[in-house]
Amino acid sequence: MQLPSAPFLSAFAEPLYRAAVVGGRMSLDTLAERAGVERGVAADEVKALAAVGLLEVSDEGIEAVAPRIPLEQVAAEHARAADATRQIASVFAGIWSEVGDRSSFVEVIADEARCTVVETKLMDDTASTVDGLCIGPVSPRRVQSGMRIPRPGIAVGFLAAMERGVRARGLYGVSVLEDIEGLTAVQQCIAVGEQARVFAQVPLNLMLYDGKRAMLSVPGQKGARRSLIVVHESGLLDSLISLFEVFWQMGVPLSAESQVVDALDGPGSDEQQLLSYLAAGLTDEAIARDLGVSARTVGRRIARLEEVLGAHSRFQLATQASRRGWI
Repeated sequence: MQLPSAPFLSAFAEPLYRAAVVGGRMSLDTLAERAGVERGVAADEVKALAAVGLLEVSDEGIEAVAPRIPLEQVAAEHARAADATRQIASVFAGIWSEVGDRSSFVEVIADEARCTVVETKLMDDTASTVDGLCIGPVSPRRVQSGMRIPRPGIAVGFLAAMERGVRARGLYGVSVLEDIEGLTAVQQCIAVGEQARVFAQVPLNLMLYDGKRAMLSVPGQKGARRSLIVVHESGLLDSLISLFEVFWQMGVPLSAESQVVDALDGPGSDEQQLLSYLAAGLTDEAIARDLGVSARTVGRRIARLEEVLGAHSRFQLATQASRRGWI
């Protein structure tokens, strides 16, 4: 199954799908009218919904498909993406072991002052895009209070880069957002235009500049707090770019109002059952009766799950939970 290029469906997906479920098979014009969506927007969103198997489009019209099986297929795509990441790791190992002269495309910087100079230059030279994976500090030693820890998104020159039109994407590990200073920094980056996501298993600190150079931050040796590995255009750089894209697709969007994420390791049994009911299309009242709680309690639990997964509707909540393999 070919997924749409966008990792998540837009806000127009829910009213279109709802109209298709209620009205049965119909033309695009009728569907757009009943959903209250402009026809051009509806056409694009119908393609996205059809791509994930939630709508069936034929010469006879557009018809809704029961959501559980298609969303389970999306979850399977998620699992295949994880397998692809492991394959990429094998490629890394092969490139590293086979290339004799690594100095032509790999630089290792261990001096802290030099690390700062390199970070600044890489950001200042960036013309169009900067992408990053972030797990937070890599130092094996205790970080002293007030010490600046470079993170994707708040590196030297980041604000200047955003002001000159550089597009930024940052994928953060959960530990970054559990730290109040880290969360504040991420929110500041989002406020100036960074696209930010969170994923529980971010593997390393990685920055990509214009798709031409990469920088990895790793624990230092012989007393050094950290070291930088700069990778220039090469097969290794191509693999690092692919690695970022794989993890970016699995991330959950963050907003400037996002709070500390404490549920990305997976839902409890109650939340999982609630998500399953939502995916099956049950109403709050029906869910409440089955769970033995009030409809208001169900609403609060759903709102919390939407906050955790960065969803703006219950339709998006079910889709994103499925992509994470929660249902």
